[in-house]
Amino acid sequence: MAFNPLAVLDDVTQEYRDYIQTEFRAKDLTLRERLAAALERENFLCREPFCQAHRPFRAGKKWHDLPLDEKFARVMEERATRFGAKDPQHAYTHQSGAIDELLRPAPRSVVVTTGTGSGKTEAFLLPVLQNALADARAFDGLPGLTAILVYPMNALANDQRERIDEYLAAAGLGNAVKVEQYDRSSSQDDRARMRSTPPHILLTNYMMLEYLLVRPADRDAIFTNHRCRFLVLDEVHTYRGTLGANIAMLIRRLKAHLGAAPQIWNAQPTQERRSQRFPLLVPVATSATIKSIEEGAGPAEARPQRDDAVRDFFGRLAGIEPAAEIQVFGEELQEQQIPPTPRTRRSRSPTFRLMSMIPTLCGEHSAVWPPSRIRRRPRTRQIVAGCSGT
Repeated sequence: MAFNPLAVLDDVTQEYRDYIQTEFRAKDLTLRERLAAALERENFLCREPFCQAHRPFRAGKKWHDLPLDEKFARVMEERATRFGAKDPQHAYTHQSGAIDELLRPAPRSVVVTTGTGSGKTEAFLLPVLQNALADARAFDGLPGLTAILVYPMNALANDQRERIDEYLAAAGLGNAVKVEQYDRSSSQDDRARMRSTPPHILLTNYMMLEYLLVRPADRDAIFTNHRCRFLVLDEVHTYRGTLGANIAMLIRRLKAHLGAAPQIWNAQPTQERRSQRFPLLVPVATSATIKSIEEGAGPAEARPQRDDAVRDFFGRLAGIEPAAEIQVFGEELQEQQIPPTPRTRRSRSPTFRLMSMIPTLCGEHSAVWPPSRIRRRPRTRQIVAGCSGT
């Protein structure tokens, strides 16, 4: 059954009205009458719905054409198909661009700045998994960090851990790459296991990363023989003000500890293995869509300004010089062509024209709302009039 937001809004509003009338029964008749009148007042209980049509993201390379293991590419195709993607064989442009960059022989720092639901997690998670898999194959699965993923809160880390486990299990690689989570729920046994057998991928939050660095037993053992290539900062736009300054210092301390960590095993690798055994640390970040302070021009002029603002911010936060080397991948949307409609009396109405535009703008089938329901909503009437040019 199609989701009808206007019907849902009506149902929720009516339930809320019934709750108030049942819970707050005034004995005074005047109070009861005024409450009843207020409940019937327009926009008293809730505002009108905000309707926005989202254009699909532009397709990039095929999953199988990216430098990913075939098993990961297959998992992504199957996941995209399961979630109803119209073109499950292709990644979005921001995904394919970030994956290509991070899996180069000499990757540069990347910031993926796109909105919620844009798949930016896969833009860094797949390179992290691919790098860990390549490390496990090159060094026979020996323990040692290949990536540290830092989140602003445990809920995000828990969600990402589930997704990592899902991808590895679906690819049949659950035993090839070892993943651990270092947070407040980590028991003494968990920490002892990480000290004795450091994982390939470590998930944590910035507060627990701070604790890790001040616990010599944990820090020295977990960082021993590391091959840490990626430091990922998820939701980096949350690190502002004093917190941003603290995170910047934390990153610099982490780099110093990684540089001084014991490297006991294979300290003199062959030339062809040297870049894998001692990779340069590459900071990576994801962010919601960011707007530059100076941004005020059209899209063509605004995007370079926004990218420069992102480079400057992340360069100072992560200590990257020159900041101009940071690669920023933002949203790229498909161009939508609205087909002409027959010049019938019904097709000329603003309501019909708006309803016919929604599926094309959204890139998928949408619920067609009854015109009578739309017309009786003042805010929706404004939307219809604005879209139809009346």
